[in-house]
Amino acid sequence: MIKAIIGAFILLLLAFLTFNTPVTRLGSGFLIGDGAHVFTYHDLVKEAETLKIKFPNEDDINAEVVFLDPASNLVILRLKEMPKVKRQPLVMSRKALGPGSESVFTLGYPWTNTLEDQHVLIEGSADTASMLIELKMALNPVHSGGPLFNTRQEVVGMVLLEAHAKAAFPVNGSHNFAIPALLLEKALKAARIDSVTHPDENLSREAFISKSRNNIVLIEAR
Repeated sequence: MIKAIIGAFILLLLAFLTFNTPVTRLGSGFLIGDGAHVFTYHDLVKEAETLKIKFPNEDDINAEVVFLDPASNLVILRLKEMPKVKRQPLVMSRKALGPGSESVFTLGYPWTNTLEDQHVLIEGSADTASMLIELKMALNPVHSGGPLFNTRQEVVGMVLLEAHAKAAFPVNGSHNFAIPALLLEKALKAARIDSVTHPDENLSREAFISKSRNNIVLIEAR
């Protein structure tokens, strides 16, 4: 009898913990404008009570939502304090991708977050055959929300895993996608945040990756 009571109590305790423990969701984002704001996708943060921005090899910083557009699956967060990491301001592309396939890349956040670890370079191609940019690129779910770069190292979109894209957009096909820069610029204007449209210097891709990787962050939504 005592064993049965203890067993029932344990089951009730486990059920309570299951339904009352906040679910943590992870995704990517990237610093824009003055470095106090972060782009990511709306589905990641829509049910979160707390948002923590994790910088490579630096302290975590809490953030709050300052702009959201569920129809475009976009959100802009504001950091509650400025990051200490050095960053290379990311340049928003003034032009859409061309009608054909174009080489693109993104930088995946380093999971182990050690001094030796680096962001992962993920390369692929893009096609603007739909309202979103269709990607031929191997991505993990955590990469959704990261920036998509063209060969001129400009931000041409925001990466979305297939499931995250189809949650908000009527798109077909078995692809990963990216929200085009046109919608990103529209969100920035609505939030009254200035974007960078001119690069500071002409960098090689290796130098660009080294200087800009601190812009790509991990977002912990709880």
